[in-house]
Amino acid sequence: MLAALQIFSIMMAVMIPVSMMVFISEYFKNKRITNAQLGELKKELHENSTDDLENQITELKERIVVLESIVTDRNYDLERKIGNL
Repeated sequence: MLAALQIFSIMMAVMIPVSMMVFISEYFKNKRITNAQLGELKKELHENSTDDLENQITELKERIVVLESIVTDRNYDLERKIGNL
């Protein structure tokens, strides 16, 4: 019984440091991957910032106003009717 306890103690003395090294290396590996993903998300967020999107919406609204004025213009309708003939 004493021999089994000594063998178990030796195994634990070896396995605990090995297990700790594995856990620590996995922790830093996951931390590195998470930081890389966070960097990519920050970059994407910067590229699609709210200000840029608001500017694009404003420009598109201005283009719609111009297009509506062209389509509702009487000369446009007359030219289209002549073109259909």
